[in-house]
Amino acid sequence: MKNSKRRRIALSAGAAAVVALIGVVVLHGHAPTAAAATQPPATPSPANEAPAVPDTVQVSADALNNMNLHLATAELRPGVHTVTATGVVSFDTTRVAQVSAASKGRIEALDVAVGDRVHAGQQLAALDEFDLSDVRGQIASAQAAVADAKAAATTAQAALARAPALVAAGGLAQSELERRRAAAVSAEAMLRSREADLQKWMAMRQRLMPIGAGTMQGRRSGALAQMSPRDSLGALIAPFDGVVTSVGVAVGDMVETSAPVVTLADPSTVWVVANVPEREAASVRPGETATVRFDAYAGRTFSGRVADVASQADAATGTVAVRCELPNADGALRANMFGTVAIAAPLDHAAVLVPETALQDVNGQTAVFVPAGKGRFAWRAVRAGETSNGMTEIVSGVASGTPVVADGSYWLKAALLQGAIPDEG
Repeated sequence: MKNSKRRRIALSAGAAAVVALIGVVVLHGHAPTAAAATQPPATPSPANEAPAVPDTVQVSADALNNMNLHLATAELRPGVHTVTATGVVSFDTTRVAQVSAASKGRIEALDVAVGDRVHAGQQLAALDEFDLSDVRGQIASAQAAVADAKAAATTAQAALARAPALVAAGGLAQSELERRRAAAVSAEAMLRSREADLQKWMAMRQRLMPIGAGTMQGRRSGALAQMSPRDSLGALIAPFDGVVTSVGVAVGDMVETSAPVVTLADPSTVWVVANVPEREAASVRPGETATVRFDAYAGRTFSGRVADVASQADAATGTVAVRCELPNADGALRANMFGTVAIAAPLDHAAVLVPETALQDVNGQTAVFVPAGKGRFAWRAVRAGETSNGMTEIVSGVASGTPVVADGSYWLKAALLQGAIPDEG
């Protein structure tokens, strides 16, 4: 009986000990330690967090051959700021001619229309010039008078030549010899006077004749060449190769010397006038390079130079007119076309420049790739400035003389980002 009682007591004590041990374990598992209680709970890592981008990328020899990379050197050059504005094409006014009649007359025929291309020396219109008709009549009369004077002078000279022999033979008085000598002198003077009249009227005809071909250089120097008497009297002649921009008369119209009949423009060189904001116009100078792009010619760039910067701003728009001169040998540019003008204006400091193709966006930063050993390239974050003519200013991040990858840098970026993607097995 006593043994049975002792066993019950022992079992009860053991059970109590087990319960106490379990309570200690439970409390240990749920109660934080003092150190743990002082630290913030850990933030679970999101499943879509971007992996870290390595500093370099290793490229195999075969991959390098396929990438066809080209290196360039960051160079310290005079800084350039690109000024951009909208421009409008117009004809070069120094290559525009307003062809008018040399005297009052009537249009007999028009040989051209607006838009026609003409060549130097080509007839533009035929007209009956009243003053020219009068001059022609005067020339005819003067030519007849010269002929009469020549005949009289010839007769007088012949009579004078026979007189000395007749005087010696007693068949002619000395006084008659003197009279014949005076008559010969008078006839010669009359001939010279008639010839002077003829020259005067011929000069008048020359002034009324149309301007000849091949005189564009003469026009610029102020000397207007005239056509020879065999060329197109009573006609208007194209002074140079060009295009007809306007015709101001119709057949049968009376014309005055002050009214242009046909206007020609030489389109081989054109102007593009850009309205540049006044805050940027101060940096633009004549002679600087200008490039123009047009929607009508996607992918094509027209290059020229700044010819003039206006001396005053437009008060209404706050812009300054900048006139650029562009060659237009193929006639692609037409008056009143709109284009985007980019002018390379120099800055007041030197800048480190790299090709625009060297810049890539890596991990949200502008970067360039530099060689870092055989087949290895490192990317460097840079701060970019102005871009002009395919070159970009590097404000910081790369020093002058540093080799950078220009063409093909995109493939290095792709390889770098590909290497940053973890292998999911």
